[in-house]
Amino acid sequence: MIVIESSAMVDALVDEPANPQLLALIADSDLHAPSLIDYEVASALRGHALGGKLAPRQLEDAADDFNSFTIDRYPLSTMIRSVLELRNNFTVYDAAYVVLAQALEAPLVTADAKLVGARELGVDVQVLRPLQ
Repeated sequence: MIVIESSAMVDALVDEPANPQLLALIADSDLHAPSLIDYEVASALRGHALGGKLAPRQLEDAADDFNSFTIDRYPLSTMIRSVLELRNNFTVYDAAYVVLAQALEAPLVTADAKLVGARELGVDVQVLRPLQ
């Protein structure tokens, strides 16, 4: 079981070549995320398309691939107090992933190095960057 953060999910969907360690982890794990992952992934894919990094067909494929994953989603309403307690350390969006990882006692998989600060809260943060 892992909490998958949107930056890692987007990297898995669009990077060429994709990080094989990230792909294996996503394929072999039960995925959990705050429900905001849908909006964050859609926003990132939109940005890639508008920036010319994804052709229309690639955008469609990435959206289809994202929809093919089974991700247990958790609404913010179930964790809003805990998220707001982290207001001085993380954005609300990042805190949602951190709080969920704490609650599930699961690793947080991300491509965002800013989230390593969650290790101070006892979260196992795995930063998997795109291959260069």
